[in-house]
Amino acid sequence: MKSEYIQISRILKNYDLCEYCVGRLVSKLVGKSSSKLVGKKYLKKFDKPSSTKCYVCKNIFENLDSMLSNIFEKSYNLDFKTFNLGLILKNSFLERDDLIKSKFKLKGIENIKFAISSEMAKKISRRTKSKRIMNDPELFIQVNFKDESSTIRTKPIFVYGRYNKKIRKIRQKQMSCKSCNGIGCHNCNFKGLENIESIESKISNLLIKKFEGNQVKINWIGGEDQSSLVLGNGRPFFAKILNPKKRNKILRKSSNLEGVSLSELRKILVQPKGSISFKSKVSIIVDTEKPILLTHLKKLDVLENVKIYDPSKDKKNLNKQIYQIRYKKLAKTSFRLDLLADGGIPIKFFIQNSDVTPNVSELLQNSCHCRKIDFKNIIV
Repeated sequence: MKSEYIQISRILKNYDLCEYCVGRLVSKLVGKSSSKLVGKKYLKKFDKPSSTKCYVCKNIFENLDSMLSNIFEKSYNLDFKTFNLGLILKNSFLERDDLIKSKFKLKGIENIKFAISSEMAKKISRRTKSKRIMNDPELFIQVNFKDESSTIRTKPIFVYGRYNKKIRKIRQKQMSCKSCNGIGCHNCNFKGLENIESIESKISNLLIKKFEGNQVKINWIGGEDQSSLVLGNGRPFFAKILNPKKRNKILRKSSNLEGVSLSELRKILVQPKGSISFKSKVSIIVDTEKPILLTHLKKLDVLENVKIYDPSKDKKNLNKQIYQIRYKKLAKTSFRLDLLADGGIPIKFFIQNSDVTPNVSELLQNSCHCRKIDFKNIIV
């Protein structure tokens, strides 16, 4: 132990250090965990004052309260049980720390950045009754000691649900804000969207109000025209709520949003990655250029269990299938077509003359176009 005492004496003779840095730098030499109490003990033992400005940290440990106050002020109204902390520190702190460790051959000691982070995390944990974790925390705090600022962000909340569209002339997707291109700015109240009525805006407004988030990103399972209805059990969607303040709010399973009703709403841990396969039951009103007969419509029977080829899609989505087909003549130049088909088939192009093959116009040898497309059911 005598050699360790000599080593500590040499360190303290050459450098003015605070209790925190002494405790950290001598911890391995004395076989103790790094702590302020260890540092205080050895400063007293070697009759060194603790009020002198620390060579390594410039007494940063004594000035953490102002930074912590800023963090507590920003996070006081947030729901979180776990957090993590990141630091931005001037390189000079690490350089001075490394100089002493190198000069006195001190190995296996936590660096100054880790020590500051640990001390701050202890204080945050005690004050907020939360736990620091490294992976996937509910709150992440970034502390910048270069400009004495702090930023916080919360873990996104993911929601699954389905929507039914009961009235026409409501678009599915909202237009991105022209000022920020969907990022979020003052003009769009940081939602990233133009103030236009849509299913997306209705869902986003509900979730932002509920969880006090900044923005909502929606992953749609298929889509429909502005004039289409979505009936049956509804179209599934996944929503990602960015930077929510409230995590513990109860989400009701259903909600009525004036022409759009939501069902099966629930929070989920994470939304699925990649595309999700689904089938749609679709009812289409088709108008024809020339009069149509029932005998003509029977030509459409060949479409059952047939693959639909769309050259505009990538190779993974080249072939989509129609599983069932039903038709009914409505008038001299119109008929209804009911399909059970894979999601992703471009219905309008499948009906009219196009590169999608086969298509209804070619089979009937009669120019067709969609007057109305309604979704009776979505099957995932």
